[in-house]
Amino acid sequence: MNPLVAAVRRLAYLVWYRRAKTSLERADACSLFGLDLLVAPGVLHPRHFISSQLLARQVLALNLDGKTVADIGTGSGILGLLAARSGASVTAVDLNPAAVASAAGNAQRKGLADRVTVIESDVFENVPREARFDVVITNPPFYPRAADSLPDRAFAAGVGNGFFAKLAESLPGRLKKGGALLMIHSSDADFLPIGRMFEGRGMSGRIVSERRGFFETLTIREFRTPDSPPAAAAGS
Repeated sequence: MNPLVAAVRRLAYLVWYRRAKTSLERADACSLFGLDLLVAPGVLHPRHFISSQLLARQVLALNLDGKTVADIGTGSGILGLLAARSGASVTAVDLNPAAVASAAGNAQRKGLADRVTVIESDVFENVPREARFDVVITNPPFYPRAADSLPDRAFAAGVGNGFFAKLAESLPGRLKKGGALLMIHSSDADFLPIGRMFEGRGMSGRIVSERRGFFETLTIREFRTPDSPPAAAAGS
């Protein structure tokens, strides 16, 4: 890479990183996709992370009327709230109590509390055993390292990608027939070992969309059991 371009990228990244870090340290509000959200300190801010917005657009493209949806790592609740607004019954989970409170409060303020159940849980750990879902969505932690704080769990998947291992292990038993996982991932972390976790559970994956940015490429992937057809887009 040209040294000047590399230097500009480093400078731009530092500016963005400081802004993003500051957003985790204070309460804030934002408006996205017609949702006015309050974001508690320590909760991933969807305005500052394009991954939330890209996955949100994918959720809006799905026909979710009457479907059951799990939003794993819900944060502010943006993905679950959009699914609920599209007619889904949503279970939104997060292991950060601040995120649970933030998502539940946003659901209440938007009049969606009757369609969104928010649970403090590490993946499906505290979700009722009998619960099954048509769609599971997640904007996951990307980086295979140990977290240094509870808010950092939004970024750190654990040594050996523990978050993904837990999700892959439990997912086949949580999807309804024809169900799918939709997740986004960054080129900053190697996806190959993660994909193998899901494939090892008998699931097949495909790339739904890709966005190349200044710092990274963000890829939305879909994983399904072998007998599951691709997800239907809205209006199909």
